[in-house]
Amino acid sequence: MTFTRGATLTTATTFGHADTSNLGPTAGNGFYKRWPDDFALLQELGVTDVRLTFDWARFQPKPGDLDGAWSDRFEQMLAACDAIDLRVWATLHDGAEPRWVANEGGLDSDDGAGKWWPRYVEKIADRFGAVVDGWMPFAGIDAQANNDGWQNTWATLSGGDAPVVAALPADQPDQFGTYLDSCDMIGLVLAHAEVSDRPDPTDESFARMGAQLNDTIGIAAESAGDHDLVIAQFTPHHEDPDVAGRIVSTFVEAVDGAIDDGVPLGLAFLDPAIAGPDSPVGLLSSDRTEQPAATAFLTASD
Repeated sequence: MTFTRGATLTTATTFGHADTSNLGPTAGNGFYKRWPDDFALLQELGVTDVRLTFDWARFQPKPGDLDGAWSDRFEQMLAACDAIDLRVWATLHDGAEPRWVANEGGLDSDDGAGKWWPRYVEKIADRFGAVVDGWMPFAGIDAQANNDGWQNTWATLSGGDAPVVAALPADQPDQFGTYLDSCDMIGLVLAHAEVSDRPDPTDESFARMGAQLNDTIGIAAESAGDHDLVIAQFTPHHEDPDVAGRIVSTFVEAVDGAIDDGVPLGLAFLDPAIAGPDSPVGLLSSDRTEQPAATAFLTASD
């Protein structure tokens, strides 16, 4: 394989949003009870890295110390991943935040970005920093977000053994310059629209999609300086599992092509690892049946 295969385990698909979250409560996919088997299933499929969200609303349902039960649970999860050589990249924010933070103005407020968020990052780093393999603090950084949040994150996490990834929209490379001095790697949040709304996409549609993805990665690489790249997230976004599988196959070909062109890209995260109640098709369905996307993503390429 030309690049390492990873998959995302987001709050929305795994546990669902908590009742202490500004987006909750919502249902999950059973990961709460099935995580030991789920990690083993992903590793057996060929996934080597997972991007796991440490849900702020669960870890800190109120200001103060981290929730003990959730901290212990995640310690067990990280130990289980380590035992089967499944690397964990920690995401600390993938859209939701504690309701008390939202009531105080949210993450982008001065207190949110300058006080509540950095305190949370520091507590997570103190508890788990020695056992995570990488940090992708935000699943995707909003160009309109308060930049103090990222700068405070970098100040806490930089200098350790685990690399820090700034995950940015791949089609907005003009943003990259803001983060080149405050991250170890650039993460590309890669999207497609060419076939997402078509029930039966044509070969020509897939060809256009592949070319667009390849071009987007290449242009992003030119704006990333000397930073290595990671595909922080690519989501098939199609209800038909077979079409989703072909979308993933086209994505893999585009990434392989970019690497052949000299782009320094060694890891890609497919979203989601396991489908949730309202999520797109994953590597595994919500009942843990292997999907065409898994074959397309995890079969070795030449």
